[in-house]
Amino acid sequence: MRRLVCCMAAAASLAALSGCGLDMPGMPDGRGTFLVTVADTSGLFPGSVAGEPFYLDSVEVRLDSRTHMFGAVQTTNEAGVTCFDHLATGSYSVFARREILLGSAKKTFTGSFTALIMGDKTLSDTLVVNLINSSQLMINEIYYMGSCASTFYFYDQFCELYNSSNDTLYLDGCIVTRQLGTIDPEMEQKDYVTAIYAFQFPGTPVTGREYPIYPKQLLAIAQDAVNHSRYCSASIDLTNADWEFFNQLGSDYDNLLVPNLLNIIPNKTTDWMISLGHNAVVIATGEEYTIDSDNHVRLPISTVIDGVEYSANSSSSKELTVRVDAGFAGINLVKYGGQSTERRELGLDTNDSTFDFWNPPYPTPGYYYAH
Repeated sequence: MRRLVCCMAAAASLAALSGCGLDMPGMPDGRGTFLVTVADTSGLFPGSVAGEPFYLDSVEVRLDSRTHMFGAVQTTNEAGVTCFDHLATGSYSVFARREILLGSAKKTFTGSFTALIMGDKTLSDTLVVNLINSSQLMINEIYYMGSCASTFYFYDQFCELYNSSNDTLYLDGCIVTRQLGTIDPEMEQKDYVTAIYAFQFPGTPVTGREYPIYPKQLLAIAQDAVNHSRYCSASIDLTNADWEFFNQLGSDYDNLLVPNLLNIIPNKTTDWMISLGHNAVVIATGEEYTIDSDNHVRLPISTVIDGVEYSANSSSSKELTVRVDAGFAGINLVKYGGQSTERRELGLDTNDSTFDFWNPPYPTPGYYYAH
C-alpha cells in the first residue's frame, strides 16, 4: 500500500463537495466526513508522468466499516476526489478500483488502506492505486458459513483456486489445509504453519505435470460434490465441482465422477470441514511436511503458496502468521447466511485479506463462470 498526504487536490475539491450532497447512506449518529483522493504514479494513464501523482476521475471507491455494519460506494470527480459523510466513529477499509485499456488489453488498478473516523471530524487522505500484475496460484474464494441454520447445514463448503498467471501451472502433490485454529504467541518466530486437516492432490509435488490449472482458470474443490440444494433449499449445487475432498480413512461420501484430494493424516477420519467462525485455509506445494505428536501437519512456510485467514470480527486475534496473511477475509459474515468470501478482483493479492476479499451475496464456485 502506498499513500500520499492529501493536500491541494482535496482542498480544491472541498468546496465543490461541500456537504458532499451525494445522498450517502449514513448512520443515525454519524457526524464524520471522509474525503478520499485517488491518484496514480505509474505514468500509464494518458497525460500522466511516471513517479508523479496523477489524480484520477471515475474511480469507484468503496468504504466498509470494520467496527459496525456499514458499506457505501462513490465515484471520484474530475479532481480525483470523492466524499463520504454522516459517518459514525470507527475503523473503515477503503478500496479503490479503476479500469483502463492499455493497447488491446483491459487492465485494472486497485488500492486500499484503513482509516479511523472520529466524531465530527473531517478526514482527508489520498490513495495511490497500482496495476494488478500477479502471476501465481492463489485461493480465490472460500465458502464456509453454511446455508441452513435450522438443520445446521454446512456440508456445502468449498474452496476455489485461481491461476492468475499467463502460464499453465500444476497442482500435482499440492496440499490444501484447514489450519489449526489456536493463538500461538510464538507463531511469528516459527518457520512452519500447523494444519489440523490436510488433503493432497495426486501426483508428484513440484515436478509432476499431470494435473494442470490453466491460465486464468478457476477450480472449485468441494467438501462433498453433490447437489446440496436437495438437502437445503438455500444451498448450492456442487455436482460439477472440479475436485472433491475425500477422506479414505472414514465413511466419507465420494462422487466417483469427480477426482479426489486425499487425507494425508494417519488415523484422521474427518472430512475437510472448516470452522464457521474463524479459521484459515492454506495451500502448499506438498514437497515437504511433517506430522507432529498431536497428529497435526506442519508445513514449512517456504512451501506455502497462499493462505487466507477469515473471521467475522475484524478485531479477532491472529491465528495465521502475518507472513502468510496480514488480515481477515469474511468480515461481518453471518453464520448460515449462505455467503462466501472472495477476492475483490481476480489476481489481486496483497497478502492482506482485509483488503483483498469482499463478501458477495451468493457463492460463485469455479464452474459458475462457465454458464
